[in-house]
Amino acid sequence: MNDELDQVRELRPDRRRPAEPAQTNVLSRQKEALMAQIAEGTGYQAPRRHDPAMYPRLAYLDEVAALDYLIQVFGFTERREDRMGTGAPDDPMLAWLDFGDGVVMIGRSDDACHQVHRIYSPAEVGRATAMINVRVHDIDSHYLRAVEAGALVTMPLEDAFYGFRRYEANDPEGNRWHFHESFADIRARGGTVEQES
Repeated sequence: MNDELDQVRELRPDRRRPAEPAQTNVLSRQKEALMAQIAEGTGYQAPRRHDPAMYPRLAYLDEVAALDYLIQVFGFTERREDRMGTGAPDDPMLAWLDFGDGVVMIGRSDDACHQVHRIYSPAEVGRATAMINVRVHDIDSHYLRAVEAGALVTMPLEDAFYGFRRYEANDPEGNRWHFHESFADIRARGGTVEQES
């Protein structure tokens, strides 16, 4: 039976589980929450994490570099306890990153990814295959951070006629990211806009 499972694991490496639990700190966080609620005399409720009904999975030739880039340049936060794999040549990594109430999953674009999911890095096909839209708070600060960190800006910051300030940038492998904030939100935080909606 192990031989059959090994064959499945080879076909579906994304379903493979490491020998060590990937979520080691989840147990300690749950224990701390339980102990705090016991001490307060309240009933225990596990903390809830927002998992959206839909989120993209992006393929990268170098998923470790992509992870670092998305965190450093665009300000994403990794769900470190959910990471699978190390990113070593023989151990592809899958990672989930939060931004506001959105999530993006990233992984290696290798033969297994091509065969199972049929997705590729834009670097492999020579052009972006999708654009990921991201609503941000304080688009001006977000844009400055990205520029200072060396983002490849493909559309500079501008006020669009349809009521949003926006800019676009590519990540190093060519995925297109569209960042935006509504005029209403800009005004609510004390900002001004060039276009009138």
